[in-house]
Amino acid sequence: MAILEVNNLRKKFDNTEILKGISFNMEKGQTLSIIGSSGSGKTTLLRCLNFLETPDAGTITVNGNLLFDGAVGHKKGEDLREKRLHFGMVFQQFNLFPQYTALENVILAPKLEGKDKDIEQIRENGKILLDKMGLSDRLNNYPHQLSGGQQQRVAIARALALQPDILCFDEPTSALDPELTGEVLKVIRELADNHTTMIIVTHEIGFAKDVSDEIIFMDGGVIAEQGTPAQVIDNPANERTRQFLSNYNG
Repeated sequence: MAILEVNNLRKKFDNTEILKGISFNMEKGQTLSIIGSSGSGKTTLLRCLNFLETPDAGTITVNGNLLFDGAVGHKKGEDLREKRLHFGMVFQQFNLFPQYTALENVILAPKLEGKDKDIEQIRENGKILLDKMGLSDRLNNYPHQLSGGQQQRVAIARALALQPDILCFDEPTSALDPELTGEVLKVIRELADNHTTMIIVTHEIGFAKDVSDEIIFMDGGVIAEQGTPAQVIDNPANERTRQFLSNYNG
């Protein structure tokens, strides 16, 4: 059974339709990369999946549980928070709390959600996650004391702290200098090797080809092409995909 099923998802802002009927499935442990030009709807799709935006139509199902049905509407409050727990989100700009240390940023959500009443266990879990990010020596550093790459790795640890079903990345290296991009991509590759279920919106075409099980190419609010990296990157069937990739492949 698919871990994620998206069917006919639609979203418009004012009179502009951004998502025009998006449908796809994901299996547990898969890495799915979403590529496409700016304005193609990639980030809007990710925000709808995370319930940071409310779709206008369609359905979202996780582990067989219907989380959203545009035909019946969308409740807010506690119901919305519970739905968001299925997804971990890593943003472009890190979005760390500047007044908290790296460890405090990671453990804040588990403390608030009360997933584990033992604060010492929560702290220990946070330390383990930061160690996996290569940051065991930065537990007590504040965000301004960390490089961009280190901040993004803290953000990844924070997203993992609530043990989401699906980890989502919105162009996770776009705010980083080229020298710092590699350390974040290394962490994501390790997560993929450990079969963490992930959706990655990225402009790093070579990385998407290397790390993904499936790739979606979006254009104008629709899925123009979907398949394995060999199909979409190496042998695209869609002319628009070929045009887009020619900018990267020369």
